[in-house]
Amino acid sequence: MAPVNNTAVMLLSLVIAVIFSVMPVSGDWIVWKPNFLLLVTLGWIFHRPTEFGIFFAAGVGLLADCLLQTALGHSVLVFALCSTLVVVVSRWVKYLSVIQRTLLVYLIILFVGFLEASILLFYGLPSAMDYLFMKTFFSALSWPLIDKLIARTCSYER
Repeated sequence: MAPVNNTAVMLLSLVIAVIFSVMPVSGDWIVWKPNFLLLVTLGWIFHRPTEFGIFFAAGVGLLADCLLQTALGHSVLVFALCSTLVVVVSRWVKYLSVIQRTLLVYLIILFVGFLEASILLFYGLPSAMDYLFMKTFFSALSWPLIDKLIARTCSYER
């Protein structure tokens, strides 16, 4: 079997995540949209922590800041802190089932949601704390698909 180029597959997955992240959603549905960039970043760090780590997550966070027009450094800080948690637990993830990984991702994204809401409240901006649990729930629902696709591309080169 031919070796898989992780960089090309990673870039393709990031392009798809960017498309889903900037895809227009009308009205109140915006608070239900999962954070696709964060999910793809978590997936690559879970499966390839030696290749994609904290600097990779900070770079994707900078990309998210530019695309989503947030304050520069907002997503960089959130993605870097989140990836630090993932790098710490990445050795144990291969022993977890899909449901356990989904629960772990749910808790990490919940932490990210609270962190983002705290940053927005610090600036005096309104935050959508009312919808935080459902938004993280929809992110966790989309996680098994992202995890399976990234795991499949990583398993082809073994």
